[in-house]
Amino acid sequence: MNYEKKKVLVTVKAYPEKSKKYGASVCTAGITDQGEFIRLYPIPFENFRGGKSIPKYSWITVECKQASEYLMRKESYRVRYENIKIGEQITTKNNWNERNKIVLPLLSNSLEELKKSQKDVPKSLGIIKPKKILDFTIDEKWRQNDDEDKILKGIQLTLDGEERTKLENIPYNFRYQFYCDIDECSGHNIMCEDWEMLQAWRSWKQKYKDRDKLVEKFKKKFYYDMIENKDLYFFLGTHSQFNTWIIIGLYYPPKIK
Repeated sequence: MNYEKKKVLVTVKAYPEKSKKYGASVCTAGITDQGEFIRLYPIPFENFRGGKSIPKYSWITVECKQASEYLMRKESYRVRYENIKIGEQITTKNNWNERNKIVLPLLSNSLEELKKSQKDVPKSLGIIKPKKILDFTIDEKWRQNDDEDKILKGIQLTLDGEERTKLENIPYNFRYQFYCDIDECSGHNIMCEDWEMLQAWRSWKQKYKDRDKLVEKFKKKFYYDMIENKDLYFFLGTHSQFNTWIIIGLYYPPKIK
């Protein structure tokens, strides 16, 4: 299959994956100008750092083609990252209306609906609005190998073989517990890998040396403030190997009081 050009609004940046094949790369999801979800990879970690970074809610033009994956997720496209062109960014200087017009038409009623759709028209990306958020937890990851230097050693080169910034491993899982807005929902407890969240943990742990204080500040921002002041939605995506759903990004316009 030949590469084709697509115009994409970047809505999700998941925390960089540690891949020996691609190096430290960011799984990026967005919405095309045709109103469809799309997943783009591999995009090197460095493309989201420094003066030439790709901001969220920017329109980008990419050369891409359908990716060949184990689960053959239809929204997945392999991208020529070196040819990405960055266009206009949709800011929230005045309000969120312009973003909402693009994002909210893709809203699904529930995670159950997304799971059910996989049997008919398979989906691996979606957005839902939880009816009730019960909790936000931070749990230490179970690790098979404690030698982080060995784990990270294979990802210190870019796709072109150049040295790159060392990627910091975050040994915690961040989870939301919530109910969907349907009667048959029995509740969910799933991981969140939102870029902003994990980057905030990296930054704040330098500021708040006491872990209890760090957790307190973290829950205030990503739990209490989201419930009280934000109209919170979850961008969801499936794992490339296990077909399980995780939260890959947060969408949070201010709550209209």
